[in-house]
Amino acid sequence: MTEQKQITLEEALELFDFEYIDEGEWRVKQVKPNVRGDGQINVWGTINGRKWEFVETPREKLKRLIEEGADKDQLLEAFNQLEEFDD
Repeated sequence: MTEQKQITLEEALELFDFEYIDEGEWRVKQVKPNVRGDGQINVWGTINGRKWEFVETPREKLKRLIEEGADKDQLLEAFNQLEEFDD
């Protein structure tokens, strides 16, 4: 079994801004981009009481489908969604 590395305070402060709230607890205020990595951030749980959900924009979806070698029908559908989104 590999040992899991614990994030240091300095590393955490490079990735997150924190705020102290009236209820007597600390919360993450802002997630900063990971400038040394790929910039992707994974979030689990809720934000302001709402479940966090990843939403792929029509542009991201079309790009992904092209990279995955999707068929003509899938690409056409994604392209049409992109046009609707940009209007």
